[in-house]
Amino acid sequence: MADTVHYLMEQMIPELEDLESKGYFSRAEIKKIVQKRQDFEYLLKRRAALKDDYYRYIDFESKLEELRQARKQKLGIKGEKSLAEVAIVRRIHFIYERAGRKFRSDLSLWLSWIAVCKKYKSSKQLSKVITKALHRHSTVSELWIEAARWEFDKNNNIASARSLMQQGIRMCKTDETIWVQYYQLEMLYALKLRVRRHILGLDDPAAGRVEEETEGQSAAAIRAVLQGGVARIVYKNAIAAIPGRLAFRTQFLRLLRGFDYGFVAGLLEQVYDSIRQDFGKVEEAWDLLARRHVEFPSPKKGLSEEAEAEAAEQQLEQLDGTAGPNQMQDDAEAPNTEQIWNSKAHEEACSVYEEALSKMPTSRMYHLFSNYLGETLERLMGLGETALQPAVAVAAQLFGVLQRAHNSRCSSPEIYLTWADWAEKVKQPKMALRAARMGCERFPSNVSMWRRQLELEVVHSHNKEVQPIMDTFEAALKATSLEQTCGMWLMAIEIMPADCLGFARLSELLATTCARVATKAPTGGFGQVAAALVEKARAALGMDTARRLYSNLLAVPAPGCDLYRYVIKLEREALFREATTDGAMPSAGSTPKQAAKRIGNLYEAAVAMYGKTESDLWLDYALWLTQRGKGSGQVYWRATKELVDPDTFIMKYKDVIQQ
Repeated sequence: MADTVHYLMEQMIPELEDLESKGYFSRAEIKKIVQKRQDFEYLLKRRAALKDDYYRYIDFESKLEELRQARKQKLGIKGEKSLAEVAIVRRIHFIYERAGRKFRSDLSLWLSWIAVCKKYKSSKQLSKVITKALHRHSTVSELWIEAARWEFDKNNNIASARSLMQQGIRMCKTDETIWVQYYQLEMLYALKLRVRRHILGLDDPAAGRVEEETEGQSAAAIRAVLQGGVARIVYKNAIAAIPGRLAFRTQFLRLLRGFDYGFVAGLLEQVYDSIRQDFGKVEEAWDLLARRHVEFPSPKKGLSEEAEAEAAEQQLEQLDGTAGPNQMQDDAEAPNTEQIWNSKAHEEACSVYEEALSKMPTSRMYHLFSNYLGETLERLMGLGETALQPAVAVAAQLFGVLQRAHNSRCSSPEIYLTWADWAEKVKQPKMALRAARMGCERFPSNVSMWRRQLELEVVHSHNKEVQPIMDTFEAALKATSLEQTCGMWLMAIEIMPADCLGFARLSELLATTCARVATKAPTGGFGQVAAALVEKARAALGMDTARRLYSNLLAVPAPGCDLYRYVIKLEREALFREATTDGAMPSAGSTPKQAAKRIGNLYEAAVAMYGKTESDLWLDYALWLTQRGKGSGQVYWRATKELVDPDTFIMKYKDVIQQ
């Protein structure tokens, strides 16, 4: 081991001398670099070297290279590259090479090495790394994509790029990413051909006056490539290999969005035709077909061939050498922020939705249609008064669709919630409340519908009448399962004034409801609800009222451990305030001795019910006794016997009590 490390250190001498002579590092810094590298080399030579050791070594060398580049810029070093300029990057590749031999099956290592090659523009090394990685991981589509992009972008070799993509597809036939990237490759090649023909001043290929190219390609073949003919074949093979995935086909649509040229219209038509043919009974497919008219910009058919070539050249300049294997696709997916109202496109989209409803009058189809109209209305409202008239028309259309869904009994809870939300947005509170009520009648077991109706009842009552709110709340409790109503309880407690009869009715209902719950949750659940109710009573009506309320709830039996936690905290705070406030008038029956006894009884009741799982109760109980000057040994002994897993309690007890 020592001999190998010594040999490797000797090989560094020329580069270290050059780094010092160029002024990148001082003699002292060179010594530190040597020592650090030696330490890393010994780590790599031990019997069980770790992958993290290689990564730390690489990270050290990468930071060293960053420092060298910063000093080069600061010192203004120019001239031909010497050993000092390339030595550190070469060493990084050397470390990766050794890691690759040891961890051949680690895909992340190979991908990291490829990223480093790109970072330092190590072209020759990148080619070697991709070849080695493919030999080891031939079923990873990302590696095939990297290899094809390398041939296409750097070597300008479309034949090799196609060959690599086709090999990758044979190895990863059902991988969606490689099909989409192959499609994108052919689109980019079509753009490159257009740019090249424009630069060379060749005739318009669409006019049929195309000369034969030196490669022997016919004029018809060239026209086919320029019009995306190869991409058509790729798409056809792709959907044959992966036939049943609608989301797969939407990836091609998002990709085509980034190619705004006249020839793209035919490619879009191919994709949409396949969706209509293969997914005629899928609601999401009809949604795509309808949104086509408004979401995907129309290709620029009016542009001349020269203008298209110039636009393609600009696009290629933006993407060339800067995008990763998936970045160009992400760029193509970026939405167009400048949305312009197009009434004709909107009418065409709505006609497709109507056609879909005539064939499939389902709740999902109505929901998708209403979503589209809602998004359109949102966009129009954002344009201000300039789009007031179309906004009013779309709003009427939206409410008409929602009403039709209700009348045809093809509605869903989402439809009624959308109805209520939009009615509220357009300042129609009565319509919103009516929609929520209809939703609760149609779907009485849906908790979200009842919560929405409760919210709207509060708005409609203007915080003056509580009886409609209580009626709605009680109807919701009867219609839904108890375990799902905790959110509604918290809402009702928040909106109900503590000094009204409705609040007292809430207390009675909660006691009755808790009695029906078989399993009491240690945290959350009705324990949280009861704690919130007691807290509101204490804040509005005083401690004595809160004490009577929680005593009634604890006698049910208790709704949950959160109530015990809260009332213990409440009583301890009350005792502390009375003990520290001179001349304070104690609450009824609340002398310090009685208060301490009450707290002790609460602890005993809590651990009796939840002592098997809640170690924090035992710890808090022991801490309370210690603070009162009493021993906690008995509580400690009981906790170790009661708890299912006492180890956590024992550890915390030693840290908190016995410190």
